[in-house]
Amino acid sequence: MKTGCFFTYGGPGRISIARFVPRDIPDGYRVFKQLAPRRWFNGASKDEFEETFDRHLHTLDPVKIWIELHELAGAAAGHEAVSGAGSLAEPVLLCWERPPLDHSNWCHRRSVARWFHETLGEEVAEL
Repeated sequence: MKTGCFFTYGGPGRISIARFVPRDIPDGYRVFKQLAPRRWFNGASKDEFEETFDRHLHTLDPVKIWIELHELAGAAAGHEAVSGAGSLAEPVLLCWERPPLDHSNWCHRRSVARWFHETLGEEVAEL
């Protein structure tokens, strides 16, 4: 699994974890709303956002989400994925913010990556 930006990645396994997909993004992506931020994120500072979003993530089952994302990536690539098995397409979780990401240009997709690392020991790199 990887994370990336809608505007810089157009390959297989694209999964939106944003509230909305930008206009003019080519078809072929899937949407996974469970990892999208809620409305409150617009006015939140980075620290407030991370604290609130982390609380949301901790209500989810990371194993279940990991499997669902891999199945969704396989479906997006036109393959049938078997529950728990690796699909032929790697999930790439997409949001709006363009790289490079840092303290002033941050994105919740990296919070999701950190959550998978902390809960499953899985490294999720940014493209």
